[in-house]
Amino acid sequence: MSIERKAVPALVAGILLTLGTSGCAWWNEHMRSHNESMASAEHRSPTRTASDAAITAKVKTAMAADELVKARHIDVDTVRGVVSLNGTVDSTAEKSRAMEIARNVSGVVDVRDNLKTAG
Repeated sequence: MSIERKAVPALVAGILLTLGTSGCAWWNEHMRSHNESMASAEHRSPTRTASDAAITAKVKTAMAADELVKARHIDVDTVRGVVSLNGTVDSTAEKSRAMEIARNVSGVVDVRDNLKTAG
């Protein structure tokens, strides 16, 4: 098989174009999949962040109004509607009441209990 000298640059350009295009397609698919996983795993929109902040404020306010719960000893964090309660409480009754208060706040999806009982 004989290839003319003039055809070689065109052939090389065609091969490079084909490889470059397939590489771009792979890269685009890789980045799309990576971005989707990052969006679902880490990114929160400003609306979601504001909603989580509102839930946190409601939980803290409800705990502060409760006679049994010492809200100043409980840290409340909310991510995507999931409330995490962290800190130390004086009794299992206080712990149960804090969990109940958090569960009853509008917008709470789940409550994570990271509370420790003193003593």
